[in-house]
Amino acid sequence: MKNNKKKTNHSSSFGRLWSYLQAYRFPLYLAIFLKIVSVIMSVLEPVVIGLAITELTKNTLAIIKGVEGAHINVSYVGLVLVVYLLRGLIYELAAYYSNYFMTNAVQATVQDMRNEMTEKINRTSVSYFDKHQFGDLLGRFTSDVETVSNALQQSFLQVVNAVFTLALVIGTVLYLNLQLGAIVVITIPITFFGARFIMSKSQPYFKQQADALGTLNGFVQENLTGFNVLKLFGREDRSLDDFKEITEDLQKVGFKANFISGLMMPVLNGLSDLTYLIVAVLGGLQVLAGRLTIGNMQAFVQYVWQIN
Repeated sequence: MKNNKKKTNHSSSFGRLWSYLQAYRFPLYLAIFLKIVSVIMSVLEPVVIGLAITELTKNTLAIIKGVEGAHINVSYVGLVLVVYLLRGLIYELAAYYSNYFMTNAVQATVQDMRNEMTEKINRTSVSYFDKHQFGDLLGRFTSDVETVSNALQQSFLQVVNAVFTLALVIGTVLYLNLQLGAIVVITIPITFFGARFIMSKSQPYFKQQADALGTLNGFVQENLTGFNVLKLFGREDRSLDDFKEITEDLQKVGFKANFISGLMMPVLNGLSDLTYLIVAVLGGLQVLAGRLTIGNMQAFVQYVWQIN
């Protein structure tokens, strides 16, 4: 029941954020389109480099063996390099303008949210302020809105990037070599569920950290504005004890949240290194057997990095 409620809350929150973004469809959809273009160019990079490496390796071996007429195919390698440079140019332009248009859409959206919050506050009864700490309300206007802004501006495009990168890389590696491609694909659900498990453990502590920070902001604001009253009634020591208790609670949940989430990269890097090792060994054997080109071998290594 709790899981269904969480899913409903998350879906509802995303739906509300998406409704705000929909007011700026053109820059939003253009940013998504350009991000997809940049992903395609990024996925093409290992294959294009592989073409040049394979040709240079073949030409060099022919020269070493003394094959008559053997030479470096400069025209082919040069053409590949031109394609590589054009790919890089398209990638950089698409990535830059994707972030540019997404920033415009997000900042305009956040401005609308702040305006609505201000209008809401102006319509709110005085009794509401009596029941809620001013510092907590201030945090919603500043740090919470900024968190939403960062999430929309960074995480949204990262999700688009991850989804299309996974889809294109999976298709490419399976096309290049079914055996090695299967190994790369198998690591994806392992990585996903590993990251999801760590996130499920750290998220409750991040929520507690946000609540503790709101409590701290409210406490500091109220004690600073009422400092003369504290002095008048000699409540400085009691206020200091309360402050220490609040900051200690914030320190505890902050440590747990960041420590657990910090485990994600070491775990993912370990899985990535293991995949590198397996691909390198099996790929090397296939290169020696003539079933895989050296260029495609290096492409697989780069795709392992891209997926992780």
